[in-house]
Amino acid sequence: MFNRIALHIFLLMLLVSCKDQVQKKDAPSIIDREKIDAAFGKHVSAIMLNHLYIVLDSLSYSSLIKDTEWSKTFGALDKGLPSFAPIDNDTPMCYLRGHKHYIEILGPNNIFNEPVGKSGVGFTLENDDEHFHLGVKPKLKVENTRFLNATKTVDMELSKQKGTWFKAFYTPSPGTALHTWYAFYNPIFLDSLYQKHHTFYSREAFLKPNYANQKLFNGIKSIVMTCTTDDYIRITQELYHLGCKLLERDGQMLSIDGGDIIIKITTSNEIEYSQITQIRCHLNRSDDSVTNLGNVTIVNKGKESIWSFDNLHKNNF
Repeated sequence: MFNRIALHIFLLMLLVSCKDQVQKKDAPSIIDREKIDAAFGKHVSAIMLNHLYIVLDSLSYSSLIKDTEWSKTFGALDKGLPSFAPIDNDTPMCYLRGHKHYIEILGPNNIFNEPVGKSGVGFTLENDDEHFHLGVKPKLKVENTRFLNATKTVDMELSKQKGTWFKAFYTPSPGTALHTWYAFYNPIFLDSLYQKHHTFYSREAFLKPNYANQKLFNGIKSIVMTCTTDDYIRITQELYHLGCKLLERDGQMLSIDGGDIIIKITTSNEIEYSQITQIRCHLNRSDDSVTNLGNVTIVNKGKESIWSFDNLHKNNF
């Protein structure tokens, strides 16, 4: 009897001892996970690509809007908000809609008077469990710097009522030819646009009525840009402040995780203005074709489409 009681006491003491050791062993791992989460940007705003724009020369833009066979196969083109009307030969700018991203393509006579070769990249931001409001701000790794310290709220009139579409944050950069901005989007805008309630804003919900999944274009995979020193510093610092990870460094070329795309950015002292030189896109199905639209070359290889703008910049400046 005594031996049995002694055995029970021994086993109980052993169980308590093991439990204490496990708890002590687990405690540092909890701290480590918090450090890891912070290091990898869990506490900053989530970033994803929304769209990019580029201004084409007259030959390239005319070739694009007149090549109806290409647009029938590659992707849906329209005139934009609010009606998303089909393009015609007099359309000064058009939009190529994908599943989550879109490309805004401007001609030389665009309504914004943007010069040929100029471009911009717009990202969406999200804060955990925070609904859109006019006081929303991005959560950054480092606060109170000169980066992302300016803001602009964009309103648009739909059904004779003006509503807020998004609130964007950016770094003032006078004279740049490659703009970047980071925006929180308002789901109520989607309600007004599509007459349907949306609990949150998503890129897919905005693009869904005009995205043609039977066509080739799905979305953007990577953006390659060559920048002046000032723009190189600005864009890399913006992405750093938003917790984006450096994937690769090759000399002056940095490959950065931009949320759901890859940004490849290089600095050069030989260019007069910063420029997007190439984009790579996801395709919905395999295709192997080459399309020349003036000074823009589009090469499809399997489920990837490579757009080159080198000739656009070389032949117009």
